[in-house]
Amino acid sequence: MAMMQKMMNQHGEGAEGGNPMQKMMGSCMAMCSEMLETMQRTTALAAYAQPELYQLFEEWLAAREDEVFHRIEQAGSQDPDALAEMLSLSSASVMVLLARLQNQGKIHLKAESIKAS
Repeated sequence: MAMMQKMMNQHGEGAEGGNPMQKMMGSCMAMCSEMLETMQRTTALAAYAQPELYQLFEEWLAAREDEVFHRIEQAGSQDPDALAEMLSLSSASVMVLLARLQNQGKIHLKAESIKAS
């Protein structure tokens, strides 16, 4: 980031100027930093990923997918937040399960806009 700031300053576009390109580069650098941190956490966790643990996780994941699928099948459609609450999972975890079910061709996801109040 320091190198980027130095390059921008050489072109007469300092940090205080509010240059859109510099803001965009700052956002890109922040995103890259976040991605690297995530990769580091994943790598650290990989040390614990023994084959038998991976198999247990896959079995647990399949059971949760089946549970989500059956709830959707019974209701016809389901709100992800409601599913998350029913299953005591985060909304992000439910979205992963829904994406996996869609990739398997078991469900179709539908997006709706949220009307501003």
